[in-house]
Amino acid sequence: MSKKNTVKAFSIIEAIIGMAITAIIMGIVFVIFSIVSERMLDYKNQNALVNDLNRLTYCINKDIFDNEKMTVIDNEVIFNGYSGEVVKYNFQDDYTLRNREEFIDTFKVKLKDMIIDSVKSETQKKVFLKLKLNVEVNEREMDLNFYKRVYANELLQKTKQ
Repeated sequence: MSKKNTVKAFSIIEAIIGMAITAIIMGIVFVIFSIVSERMLDYKNQNALVNDLNRLTYCINKDIFDNEKMTVIDNEVIFNGYSGEVVKYNFQDDYTLRNREEFIDTFKVKLKDMIIDSVKSETQKKVFLKLKLNVEVNEREMDLNFYKRVYANELLQKTKQ
C-alpha cells in the first residue's frame, strides 16, 4: 500500500470500546441525576410545608395588628377591620383557609387545638387576647402564640353589656 491512499482512522474495535465507555459514563450520570432530583423533590416538599407555616404566621400577625377586633367561633377566627373589611381563618382537618374579600389563601397546616384567653401584662395595666394554636407540621406538633391588645374602650363596652 502506498502512503498516499491511506487515511488515519479508528478500527471498528476501537469505536466499539469508545461507545461502551460512553454508555457506562452516561449510565452513571443518569443514576446520579435521578438520585439528586429525587432528593431535591423531597427537599422542595419539606420546604413547602415550612413556607406555608411561615406564611400563615405572617398573615395572622398582620391581621392581628391591621384589624380592630378578633373573634373566635368554633374552628374559625374572624378579624373585623376598622373600615368594615372581614378576614376569616377557617381551620379544616388537613389545611387552613384564609378568606378575604378579594381572595382565598390555602395553607397546608393542620390544626390540633385552638385556645383563646385573656392575659394581663406583668404590670396589670395592659390586657391582651391570646390566641394559641397547636398545629402539626412535618409530623411535629408545635404551639403558635399570638397576642391582640385589648384597649380600655373595648373593656368598658364589655362591662356595660
